[in-house]
Amino acid sequence: MEGIGAGRGWCVGDGQTEPEPGVWDDSPFSVGRGFDIIVPLSTMEIVYTTSHGTGAGNENLEGDDILEAVRDAIEDL
Repeated sequence: MEGIGAGRGWCVGDGQTEPEPGVWDDSPFSVGRGFDIIVPLSTMEIVYTTSHGTGAGNENLEGDDILEAVRDAIEDL
């Protein structure tokens, strides 16, 4: 992870999806949707997830809620 510029975790857009870039964008699940996850580099465990987008079943959190989750994850490191 450090090789791609991550100092305390990682952030991946669909263009960096491995082994095939674009997999998410090309799937039927991506239409108007996305997700956020927090994975600390030290443990490589998913400590937070949320979904956003149009349609039912998305959490669509406000920026303040996501910022709180990031702060909580950093606190726990």
